[in-house]
Amino acid sequence: MKDTDIISQIRKGRTNKAIKVLYKEFPKVKANIMSSGGDAEIAQEIFHDSLILLIEKVSDPKFELTSKLTTYLYGIARFMWKNEARKRQKNPELEWKDTLILTADDLDYNAEKEAELKMLESVLSQVTERCKQIFELFYFKKENMKTIADRLKFSSVNSAKTQKYKCMEKAMTLAKEIKTATSTN
Repeated sequence: MKDTDIISQIRKGRTNKAIKVLYKEFPKVKANIMSSGGDAEIAQEIFHDSLILLIEKVSDPKFELTSKLTTYLYGIARFMWKNEARKRQKNPELEWKDTLILTADDLDYNAEKEAELKMLESVLSQVTERCKQIFELFYFKKENMKTIADRLKFSSVNSAKTQKYKCMEKAMTLAKEIKTATSTN
């Protein structure tokens, strides 16, 4: 059944067929939750709550699907599990986050973006500490090369630029290697 058919069924109040199709995603959600400290019971609760929330969202005529419906469902479940895991940690600093209200924007799950972020994490874990500092100062803190040269004690701005270039080359090589390795798997 296509996503548009499932949405149509839900909006007509015929949720049984739609739920049967969506329930095929339960093993993936369960595996994700169990691999990060949850159990089968909590996985089932979270999946059911996710289905209910998805049905509520899809029932709204203003709802606009921006990904596959199963991806959207998976994103809801993932977000709910993160909230539940935070509650279980009993960390007082995080308790305020437990009261967040879910919005459609919070629940959008973009698998492609997540894959890119994982690749970026992998690349950053493999570059030198010096390269990490340069990337952080230049790309995240938006510092100019003069400031970077001074902070990291380079002999000149040109020296800092050369090092940044070498770091970028190394990062690009690592990214290509990771991409090649993941595409052959």
